[in-house]
Amino acid sequence: MKVLVLLNATAGTIQRSDYDVEAFVRNGLQARGLEAEVQMAGGSQIAEIAHSFATAKSPGRKPRTLVVGGGDGTLGSVASAVAGADVVLGVLPLGTLNHFARDLGLSNDLEAAMDIIAAGHVEQIDVAEVNGRTFLNNSSIGIYPFLVAERTAEQKRLRVGKLAALGPALLLTLRGKSWQKVRISIDGNGREQRTACVFVGNNFYDLSGLGHRGNLTSGELCVYVVKQQSWLGLALLPFKVALGLIDPVRDVELFRVQSLEIKTRRRHLRIAMDGETVQAIPPLRYRIRPRSLRVLAPAASKDQLEAGENR
Repeated sequence: MKVLVLLNATAGTIQRSDYDVEAFVRNGLQARGLEAEVQMAGGSQIAEIAHSFATAKSPGRKPRTLVVGGGDGTLGSVASAVAGADVVLGVLPLGTLNHFARDLGLSNDLEAAMDIIAAGHVEQIDVAEVNGRTFLNNSSIGIYPFLVAERTAEQKRLRVGKLAALGPALLLTLRGKSWQKVRISIDGNGREQRTACVFVGNNFYDLSGLGHRGNLTSGELCVYVVKQQSWLGLALLPFKVALGLIDPVRDVELFRVQSLEIKTRRRHLRIAMDGETVQAIPPLRYRIRPRSLRVLAPAASKDQLEAGENR
């Protein structure tokens, strides 16, 4: 099998590595019988290359394989290009947090990830989108996008990782006046209310389980609407999520839907998508795209398959 491998040069693991990741991946895949063309590129370049790869005519009938090494933001931008195309996506978890890789069943070990790519087991999973932009994990509006932006700024200022920058970023976010509560309208439920944050997940997120997803093929969006909170309540929410202490009655409301529209009076809205922020023009129209992305994943055991069927 011949594969194109794109490595994000700014990915957290590559930046911290004391060895040549590019050569390690190339040699590792070749040792597993794969003819690999490995390219190191920036995040924006990877999205452009992936788009060209997905739209190019295939010389054969079999889907082509694109392997991407990076974090959730990088993988999300690639998914926008290859979802629905005749392409299979392989994942090398080289980011800082690697939420998507974890929910896909991958460890952070590169050798294990290359074993899965070589095994060639393909799963078709869901992706979600908002106003035509694809995301793999989640998207949110309200206070969280500003927290992400402040965290990125603190990372650069303090030269630390995402986790170390989270505390200072949270203080700056809560102290600042750059965000406002938004008014949302959920179609099909006739709901309109004010909230500091709306979280939209691609499939169900279990907040009692550290925000893990046990299923990537349920064909639904998971929508958490944060109820009105004091400043202290808002400050404690990220830690309550991390510790699995969210109160489903007092802290949030949950909706499980196939589509969602969020309205606001603002002309532009900052939203978070897979850990990065972008500007969007309301209304925000979210929808699920069931089984539209083919990925190389661990083969599910009989027990896992039965559990998935019973969900």
